[in-house]
Amino acid sequence: MKSNKLLQLNKYIQQALEEQNVLTSSQCFEMSREIWYLPEREEIQTAIARLWDSIAAFKEGEEHGGVMETTMAVELLLPNISDRRLLERYLEAAVRIYEEYESQN
Repeated sequence: MKSNKLLQLNKYIQQALEEQNVLTSSQCFEMSREIWYLPEREEIQTAIARLWDSIAAFKEGEEHGGVMETTMAVELLLPNISDRRLLERYLEAAVRIYEEYESQN
């Protein structure tokens, strides 16, 4: 996905990769709100905010909420939402990421 904001948003992606294990669920939720309310929101920004929401939900033990937020983030990034095979591949990747996260905690 092309975005003029990707460079600006990269710090939030890196922070999710590096600090998700040390942040509390409320800190993850606050990070999501910070990203959500950046000016001139784009789809990539919304997707990253939703990923932070999913981390917060998983930390709270709300697996259903975490899966829903992840699914919405993935759907935002799909080039063609009607391509069910591609959606399944993206979701499978999200599940692998989640399983890796769980194995480290």
